[in-house]
Amino acid sequence: MHRWLILTVAAVPLVFAGLRPPAPTIVWWTTHALDKVKPYDAPPEKLKDSVQISAARNEFESFQVVFRADSQQVESVDLEISDLSGPGGAVLSRSHITIYFERFMNLPKPSSIEGTAGEWPDALIPRVDRYIGEKRNAFPFHLQDKRNQPIWVEVYVPPSTRPGTYRGNATVWINEKRDVSIPVTLDVWNFALPSTSSLPNSFGFNGHGALRQHAGKYTNDGDVRRLTYLYTKAALWHRLSLHGGSMIPPLVEFNGRNVDIDWKDYDAEVGPFLDGTALTRSEPLSGAKATSIDLRKSMAAQTDEQKVLYWRAYAKHFREKGWFNRLFNYLVDEPKPDQFDDMVRQGRLVHNADIELKNLVTTAPRTEWNDVINIWTPLVNCLVPKPGFDDFCDRMAERRANLWWYQSCASHGCSGVGGEYFRGWPGYMIDYSGVANRVMPWLAWKYDIKGELYYNINEAYSHNHDAWTDVYLFGGNGDGTLVYPGRPRNIGGKTDIPIESIRLKLIREGLEDYEYLTLLSRMGGPAMAAEYVNSLVTNAFTFERDPGKLYEVRQKIGNKLSTMAATAN
Repeated sequence: MHRWLILTVAAVPLVFAGLRPPAPTIVWWTTHALDKVKPYDAPPEKLKDSVQISAARNEFESFQVVFRADSQQVESVDLEISDLSGPGGAVLSRSHITIYFERFMNLPKPSSIEGTAGEWPDALIPRVDRYIGEKRNAFPFHLQDKRNQPIWVEVYVPPSTRPGTYRGNATVWINEKRDVSIPVTLDVWNFALPSTSSLPNSFGFNGHGALRQHAGKYTNDGDVRRLTYLYTKAALWHRLSLHGGSMIPPLVEFNGRNVDIDWKDYDAEVGPFLDGTALTRSEPLSGAKATSIDLRKSMAAQTDEQKVLYWRAYAKHFREKGWFNRLFNYLVDEPKPDQFDDMVRQGRLVHNADIELKNLVTTAPRTEWNDVINIWTPLVNCLVPKPGFDDFCDRMAERRANLWWYQSCASHGCSGVGGEYFRGWPGYMIDYSGVANRVMPWLAWKYDIKGELYYNINEAYSHNHDAWTDVYLFGGNGDGTLVYPGRPRNIGGKTDIPIESIRLKLIREGLEDYEYLTLLSRMGGPAMAAEYVNSLVTNAFTFERDPGKLYEVRQKIGNKLSTMAATAN
């Protein structure tokens, strides 16, 4: 009797073990930063099981690890990165490595003839953010059956890093148990990139729109400035400068022919970014400076006389601060014929205040406006007509030395999916390829463009919907929206921060490429840089789409620069 009970009891675990479902399994692979992995993309035939990246000093370089549940939902998956050990005991600390969860955006319609509707990866939620240092709620994460989940890993190489090969591991955890270790190898080249972008740029931002998305309403100017500071810092970490900012001008008071301006709050907002103190020694791209800043309009200046006084005082203040060479006046955006006369009058008025103040207008150069416009900024479509199609805009009559440019919905169609004309252009849409998001600086080098303008990084914030659910504007997914509102209720933590997009990362990758070309032109001559650019770029709508080819050219340039630097030393 007792023996039978013992056997029965002993058999119970075996019976239940037979009924227990098999342990969950996952498929994983690594891939580069230009690969936009959608939820139901089939895994590659050959799964890459290690990471090999190369970077200069003072550069970011990213890779992805993609996870996929093989047979059932998998709970509590996590990824951690070790320190990377290098030559002579050198260590690249894991504190310089940021891990992001890639959130999919469900796009209701394609941006262009080249795009597709459906879920696309874009928003990047950090495990621990760089702004406040708070842990957010994206990790650990759950895997749904037969559905991919890519994780973005960003490595920053400090300027003091010793050149050579560094090795470490990315460890995968499932239910708090170590599951697999992924080898990570980083080759650090023997040259460094400057912290400040060599390609000037100006991307728009609306501080009031940011507060509206984060707080739900306007609260006070202090909150506008606080959020503006964080977003301007985000931009500078991605080698971008912002115009618009808080949109709060300095306090102005007119007394007859005199003007009194209180610069205190305004200087506190813009000064650290113009002086290079916003990014401290312990942060990436320490010392980076904004490459441009717009002259902020004041409603207090109503008459022509008051405007001249205000602009003159603005120029004087900026000269005293050492900021004047980066100041521009955004005169008119895409002027229509009925605006021409007033544009010319206002532009001459600005020059009456100070002849060296630079007027920027988004238009192709025209001889009759030579005395008015200093920074001509045509659409990329105007600069490079596409054979076989009607011109999208007026062709340029002539080239200028200080030519900026911009791309817009003219690259994809402004009111829905466009036709064949819109195939091939670069663009910052979510459903564009990674190469199309990255290539603008390569094109700028080919066409000797001196700067890039983009109208906004948070356009969706100013519309009557949540930017997390709808960023379709002007016929494009993410048109004018390169960030998302990092509210604690969405991402965890206690503090609001900007959430960066994959596209913002790829824009920075392109600007880093531009630094490679700048160094190569300086060390090996312009012809050498042009040869590499021409191997990837035919014209503004014909460039190499294979990410492998771009990485191959970058690797060649990096190797050459590293050898040149070693020889020079």
